[in-house]
Amino acid sequence: MIHLVEGKSVDIAVVSNGGSAETTERIVHLLRERFERIRFILPANAYSSATLMCFAGDELIMDSLSALGPIDPQINGIPVRAILRSFERLEQRLKDEGPQGITAYLPLLQKYDLHILEICRSAEELALELAKSWLANYMLKGSPKIEEVVNFFASYDINKSHARGVTRQVAKDIGLNVVFAEEISGLADLIRSLRNQYDIFFDKTPFYKLYEDARGTNWGRQLVIMSAPLPK
Repeated sequence: MIHLVEGKSVDIAVVSNGGSAETTERIVHLLRERFERIRFILPANAYSSATLMCFAGDELIMDSLSALGPIDPQINGIPVRAILRSFERLEQRLKDEGPQGITAYLPLLQKYDLHILEICRSAEELALELAKSWLANYMLKGSPKIEEVVNFFASYDINKSHARGVTRQVAKDIGLNVVFAEEISGLADLIRSLRNQYDIFFDKTPFYKLYEDARGTNWGRQLVIMSAPLPK
């Protein structure tokens, strides 16, 4: 699909709840190897690693329902910052109270192996590394606000929840190159129409993932629905 697009510029509409940073890095590599300019259009949410991918664009077009999200990584649905902080509190409690102070934390110690700490730290470092690199090379090239933007999106303390949406006004105020869809004549209605069509498509079909281009080339993944007779 990438190589069917003519020219060195591309518009990419993204709706995603995110995924792995490693997969995102591979997608960005494929896109940036092929295109000199990328504009991401966000009809709805582009959370987590999808936000990370948007940092590799030159411009974001956001509608009123568009939302970015925090890029702090998670492990099995749990923010790594929360895991690390729990161990940090345990360490401090051991210093302050000795071994008797860890009784309340025994369930935590039984749940996690110690190597989870290194995994958590590496996940945090990877997210920060990719965010800083892509902003510096693309959207915010030469800008002094890169550190501020990365700190905002990566901070669990600021956002309080990995699922918390970042509106287009906040994204623009923090320093991202955001264009409101209404500023381009007729575009907002087209974006909303596209979003509605995809909502209906996913609601009425077993598909849960879809890639599609302007030529009609598409592929996706769908759930396998199996029927089983109920016992009488």
